[in-house]
Amino acid sequence: MKQPCYQNSSGLTAKLCFAVGLFSLAISIYAAEIDWNKLQDKAKEYTDKNSSGQGGKSVNLSLPSQPTGRNIDNSDQGVSESDQRYISVHMKLANRHFSRKNYARAVEEVELVFERQPDHGGGRFMRAVIAARLKEHDNAWHNISIARDKDPENPKIKSFIEKLKTVAPEPEKTLGVAGIFRPLPVSASEKACDVIEKLLKDASSYNIISIEIDEYSTEGNSVWVKMQITCSSIVQKANIAAVLEKAAGGRVEILSGPPPQGEEKLLSIKFEISGMPVENKQVKPVSDLREFVKMIAEETDVAISDTEERDAENKILDTTYEIAVRDFKSLNDFLRKMSPYAHKFRVISLKLAYITGSQTVIWRSKVQMFYQMS
Repeated sequence: MKQPCYQNSSGLTAKLCFAVGLFSLAISIYAAEIDWNKLQDKAKEYTDKNSSGQGGKSVNLSLPSQPTGRNIDNSDQGVSESDQRYISVHMKLANRHFSRKNYARAVEEVELVFERQPDHGGGRFMRAVIAARLKEHDNAWHNISIARDKDPENPKIKSFIEKLKTVAPEPEKTLGVAGIFRPLPVSASEKACDVIEKLLKDASSYNIISIEIDEYSTEGNSVWVKMQITCSSIVQKANIAAVLEKAAGGRVEILSGPPPQGEEKLLSIKFEISGMPVENKQVKPVSDLREFVKMIAEETDVAISDTEERDAENKILDTTYEIAVRDFKSLNDFLRKMSPYAHKFRVISLKLAYITGSQTVIWRSKVQMFYQMS
């Protein structure tokens, strides 16, 4: 059944204005649903009208077409003064709770720090220590590795790593994805999206204009994620495969054969996630799903334009969303906040588009989630 749209304040519904002389045309429509033919006819009508008299004028309108790529900026964005104050306050609170061995509250505070500065060295060190004391060794290695990358010569970090090695050897393959500052994934559903986020942060993905993702398949102890990638120019096949292999920590298979003439822009590829189930084994039930989804959508700055639901067995709800986001990270933020309440989820498709009336690029996505209802 169809549900009403959720639109947040991020402004994905925009106004398009063209001003030429005394003529002004304004039209308000939803993202990536512009009737360019009608708009061109209006422009031509205005041009013909003004060129028929003495001293006739002409107008050239440059109208956006399908985006052909994205700018990828991986430079250090720095931390603003207001963020520094926010971080200072919550690190003090985290230290206070840590000293009292109230680890749950300390984790809550330090997670707020990571929202403003994901690679905060002191915060990651504290999170690693807490994880080690709780015997969550994978989580300890995940956080101390980030702290080590941030400050490799720090003697406290070096000392902690040596102690951690005595109870849990450093893993050859991390459960997390390097460069994606999120809690460790608990399912292949979570890790698959982290891998895709890593790919879309890499320069080799600049010309990707759409991705289609199949149902996950399981073979023994491995989950395989198959994708069909479309690019606006020659696909960087080898680079994409290398990024996926490093991020997923498993095998990668290129399924495309030698491309026929004109099909060098397409890539069919799959990557392996080993040692993780597709489903979250500790899923939480949710009661008022629609209000909860609306709140998380507003919090993560995504726009849900359509929702379709169908009942599955054992109080499981199969829900498909159509979502517009400024970048994949925002979509993954939304998915991670919903993940504790979902047995599994996947991004079905991503398509590059423009925000109405501008050259600002967004992703239009379709996402499937299976919720446990209370």
